[in-house]
Amino acid sequence: YNEYKSYLRMSQDFVNDQLWKETVQNYTLDAIANIYDDVYFGDADVPDYNELMATPCHGNPFTMKLLRHYKTGEHTKYKELYNEVENISDKSMKSLKSKPPRHDNGYERASGDPLGAAFFPGGLQAESDSEAEAGIEDEVVDIDMIIAKDSYLTQPPGFDEGVVDFGNEDINLLASPTRGDMRNEHDITKILSRLDSITQGNQDYLQGGGTVEGYESEDETDNTKFKWAIPLDAENTIPDFYKTIGALALEFPFELDPFQKQAIIRLHHHENVMVAAHTSAGKTVVAEYAIALSQHHMTKVIYTSPIKALSNQKFRDFKKKFGDVGLLTGDIQVNRDAQCLIMTTEILRSMLYNGADNTRDLEWVIFDEVHYISDQDRGVVWEEVLIMLPEHVSVILLSATVNNVEDFAEWVGNTKQKNVYVIKTLRRPVPLEHYLYTGISDKTSDELFKVIQANSKTFDSLEYDKARDALNKRKKKKAKETGPKKPCNLSDSAERNLVISFVRMLERKDKLPLVIFILSKAKINRLSEGLKALDLTTAKEKGQINSYISTCVKKLKQSDRELPQIKSLRDIMSRGIAIHHSGVLPLLKEVTELLFERGLIKLLLATETFAMGINMPTRTVAFDSIEKYDGNCKRFLGSSEYIQMAGRAGRRGLDSTGTVIIFCKTAVPEKGTLESMMQGKATDLTSHFKPTYNMILNVLKGNEIKVEEMLKRSFAEFDSQVRSRGKKKDKKALQTELNSLVPVSCYICSPKIKQLYEYGVELLEAERDFGKEIIDTAKVGKHYLQSGRLIMISTPKFPSHLALVVRLDRDKLEVMVLHDRDYISPVPPADDTPPWSKRLSALLTSPGFTMATKPLAPTSRDTRSFSCERIAITNVFRIFDTPRDKFDMNEVRGGYLRKTWETSVTDSVTNIMYDKLEGGLNDVNYTISTLPQQDIQDRLERLRDGIADNSCHTCPAFVDHLGQTCRKRYLEDTLGELSFQLSYASLQFMPEFKERSRVLRYLSYLDEDDFLQNKGKAACAMSTSELVITEMVFDNFFKNLPVNVIVAILSSMVFTQKRCSPPTWTPDLMEAKDAFLRVAYKVVEAETMCKIRSSDADWEEEFNFGLVEVVNLWANGEEFCEIKERTDVDEGTIVRCITRLDEVLRCIKDVARIVGDVDFEQKIGAASTSIKRDIVFAASLYIQ
Repeated sequence: YNEYKSYLRMSQDFVNDQLWKETVQNYTLDAIANIYDDVYFGDADVPDYNELMATPCHGNPFTMKLLRHYKTGEHTKYKELYNEVENISDKSMKSLKSKPPRHDNGYERASGDPLGAAFFPGGLQAESDSEAEAGIEDEVVDIDMIIAKDSYLTQPPGFDEGVVDFGNEDINLLASPTRGDMRNEHDITKILSRLDSITQGNQDYLQGGGTVEGYESEDETDNTKFKWAIPLDAENTIPDFYKTIGALALEFPFELDPFQKQAIIRLHHHENVMVAAHTSAGKTVVAEYAIALSQHHMTKVIYTSPIKALSNQKFRDFKKKFGDVGLLTGDIQVNRDAQCLIMTTEILRSMLYNGADNTRDLEWVIFDEVHYISDQDRGVVWEEVLIMLPEHVSVILLSATVNNVEDFAEWVGNTKQKNVYVIKTLRRPVPLEHYLYTGISDKTSDELFKVIQANSKTFDSLEYDKARDALNKRKKKKAKETGPKKPCNLSDSAERNLVISFVRMLERKDKLPLVIFILSKAKINRLSEGLKALDLTTAKEKGQINSYISTCVKKLKQSDRELPQIKSLRDIMSRGIAIHHSGVLPLLKEVTELLFERGLIKLLLATETFAMGINMPTRTVAFDSIEKYDGNCKRFLGSSEYIQMAGRAGRRGLDSTGTVIIFCKTAVPEKGTLESMMQGKATDLTSHFKPTYNMILNVLKGNEIKVEEMLKRSFAEFDSQVRSRGKKKDKKALQTELNSLVPVSCYICSPKIKQLYEYGVELLEAERDFGKEIIDTAKVGKHYLQSGRLIMISTPKFPSHLALVVRLDRDKLEVMVLHDRDYISPVPPADDTPPWSKRLSALLTSPGFTMATKPLAPTSRDTRSFSCERIAITNVFRIFDTPRDKFDMNEVRGGYLRKTWETSVTDSVTNIMYDKLEGGLNDVNYTISTLPQQDIQDRLERLRDGIADNSCHTCPAFVDHLGQTCRKRYLEDTLGELSFQLSYASLQFMPEFKERSRVLRYLSYLDEDDFLQNKGKAACAMSTSELVITEMVFDNFFKNLPVNVIVAILSSMVFTQKRCSPPTWTPDLMEAKDAFLRVAYKVVEAETMCKIRSSDADWEEEFNFGLVEVVNLWANGEEFCEIKERTDVDEGTIVRCITRLDEVLRCIKDVARIVGDVDFEQKIGAASTSIKRDIVFAASLYIQ
């Protein structure tokens, strides 16, 4: 249908000849009628699916062969060989029509083959953009050149049939369709309208889903600010929603909120949706409905999350509800061919770059916590994925409340060339109450002050003052007892007493469970050890907790079950207390989450990562402190950070309000800080896009898109791309005007007017530089521009005049300008000429330009006059050496204020000025400290002499000729600037991209034409430290090393903790470290040479060898309890390092497969096996 629709539109819109139009339309309508009858009335033939299997695939015409020494058998290098295979496409960017890849090549990763080609990104028209970049116009086909005027064809070229007589019988389009009625329709507009309705994609016979009738689309909403983002009213109730939708794809046991209904309607239209709402507002309902809808459509859906813990949790939840669900994370692959796949965003990026087969029948991609795009390190992944998604995929974006949600949706829509419906709600299903807590013991545990009421936006200043008074009163009392002391933090015992008394107070008020956010792992560990006196569970609950923990750890080996962390946490969990941070073993974190979900954990001490996606609401949230260290400095929590954590308070359906409490231990935060944090605007989504080696290599792996196109379509470049829409129109208009200008044809002006123009432009620049030097040099401004100084100014009104400084006001001067009584300022050019051009014309056309460096003065003293002017310092281009005590400056200032002077004053000033004019004006004697002013002064004199010597001013039509020249040069310069702004060269990431490309060429990852070489293809398989690891492979670094040393050295690339106890180095490890650093320095040296690094100093600190000894012992088979004794790093951090290390090893194994080194592949496989055991790789409780 779409193909024939294009024929109809072509014949309707572009073909002028009526007979030719009828010929094309008649044949096309006949073909459409046949398809219409077959599809609508069910007569279509069942296709032979075996024929689909014979479709030629898009293969890789090259392979790499391992070359060995003919005597020793050692491999020496790699060679790229061409495969003589038939039907290989010359395009490496795959189409969705290409044959699915075979799965007998031994490649098992769900993210696809690293050398596979990506599907063409939706909305990315690389070929047409490239032509536009080069200025190529669409070819216009002249029909009269193809068909002779008096010999019209009756059969279109390439068609098997000619004209068909359809008759003249009309049909009623509103009546029920009958067989053959399409064949009798003559109105092409009506035909196209019907075809659009058939192929729209929301009908039962095409989609298999419910039909949306009676709902008026909001596409027609007046939306002048956004082109692609369409805001919807989240509070607008939809009448007859269930009647409108029909049968829901998924039934819910509760009444849907208006914003959820709005989103579901858009999903039935197969449209892109972005939902921004608070935590626990019900965004997951939209995701679940999309999964159910895709099941009805028999398509696939991908759910992405920013963190592995959230992926595991969603897998468990969706598995119970939908059944056919898979999970793909860095170390887990479960049911990778499932209808619903849950994965991290990094996995999806790899799938898209590699053209994984799972994306063929993909209908939706759900981005949960999409506000992670603002993450400094990982945000670029979200942008790459959104750009690379194929055209047939729609997106659902779920985000916390952000300030610029419409702007972000506009970027997504512009990138994919599709509408994005924005649904934003600030309503909380459970409103929050915010308190300040100043108590520190049982006696003061009632010092709780409510500063914000539920459903209120007003900060209660009275309660805030009460909190400050309570704390200050206690401080004064203590000062009387112990004497004044400097403010300091509470001791560990005081912290412990505060928490115990606080929890007991909440227990009395029935405000448990409680989550206390403590932004320090070490403090959480210390505090948890001191809460032995706190018991929050009954005997029955203790039995349930102990039984569940025993069940969870029974699959561990005995030595792992005896780990100190397991013993200690088991003890506090039995009392209803738990901790949650990155240093806790992953198994114990999951135990904590599941017990908390069951209501058996009453008190949870957690870092902010607990709030970053894990859906675990609680009754009360408390903040140990609202200050955090962000890696650079200590600062207060931002509004979005506070709201994200505070939003965990309040359980929907259980609590009427959520309680949020801030500890005020030694001081109450400033009122403004609290108001800004609690009620401030949500932060904006910001781009942290950057051109990485991984992105560059993966994009260049295909030949149909450019890296520049990726940079151009990043969120960071969006504002400039929006502005470029108008710039393209401006460029076209300016080019048309430039082509219409008539060149200056004058025997006087033609030879030298261009030189005069250049002198004038340079003169204006020199004057600006002179004024800038005066501003930048404080001594010059204060000393040389004091009241009474004679100066020479250049403005459009007074292009070359003598003036007296009345007063200096920062970068402005109040001056008394000398001129002729009948002086007329130069006539400026046309209004559409830019200001600088007007000033240039005024300068060059005034009589003063013939006097070189002399000011333009009245013809005599009797005809002189003065004007009051306020000018910029940059309008000063000469400062004269005149005694300032010659003038009565009080009288001069008074006259300036009155805008007129007494005759005695003007006579005095005139006499002194003319004495200087006649006797000679000397420039000030610039000192050594003001040599730049002297250099500019010399430059000004040279340029003014050049202007004075130019003969163009003798031309009678000089003013007109200069105006033409100025206009032409302005148009040329503006067109040049617009061309630059519309080109790739103006992209903000272009310099870094070029620098990284130079590194890749220097290290032989790319050739001079930016085609991937052997190293580049191997590096495509890596997800971290691409260049260093690839250099290690091609330098045979791993060849003679045992597997335990290999994994120990590689741990330096994945271990990120800054402080830890130093490892013990063995000779083998030290030798391997030195060899590793020599290889890594090759990359560092190349980056330094290509200006990516400012220097190669301290580069070794990028590799953290803190767990080298631990990983080495683990690979040698040591028990986990034994390796833990060798370091002060937390158990959870060790496990995370080793699991990430296994991901790196899998990537290196792919590299070995790419280069064809079987021995190396087996060695890396053995290294992976040596670390994959016991508690480090214990199965997640969410997937059991």
